[in-house]
Amino acid sequence: MKKEIEGNLLSPLPVALVGTLIEGRPNYCVIGYMSPFDFGRHIFFSLYKKRYTRVGIQRNKTFSVNIPSEDLMREVNLCGSKSGRDFDKSKLFDTFYGELKSAPMIRQCPLNMECRVTDILDYDPNEGIIGRVVKSYADSGLVKDSIVDMKKARLIIWTIGGDFSYYRVGERIVLDEATAQ
Repeated sequence: MKKEIEGNLLSPLPVALVGTLIEGRPNYCVIGYMSPFDFGRHIFFSLYKKRYTRVGIQRNKTFSVNIPSEDLMREVNLCGSKSGRDFDKSKLFDTFYGELKSAPMIRQCPLNMECRVTDILDYDPNEGIIGRVVKSYADSGLVKDSIVDMKKARLIIWTIGGDFSYYRVGERIVLDEATAQ
């Protein structure tokens, strides 16, 4: 028997810290629901129009996506509970830049992407931000033969349609030949 559940059940998803420059200073906000599409060449997320990060995205037409590990739970919580209007989030992290000089990335995050805005969809009171991934970065200790070991990254995942909580990435499932067919 199935029980009807309100909302979207496409989860869990990795927590992301979206970065942008505002008045020359990096700012980061927590996004718990981000979607890759076009085989990962683009990213979509929704942003409440009153969010301070929106200012930098609108001005620069760039942003970064920083995927934190469990080690950054305190910082993730601060970025999700305080506005950059009132709290300097740039002091929480060591920032670096790639090809796009207006998309600050967090060195402590094991995975980073710099993105150029391709479209902004208006659906009041939110905006849908679509960005093309310009370059992606992973900590060298996570990469072997060009493959990222996601378990070693110790990513934080977030669930919707459930208890709206943070979790750890679990074990890899390996199929044997008989199971795979």
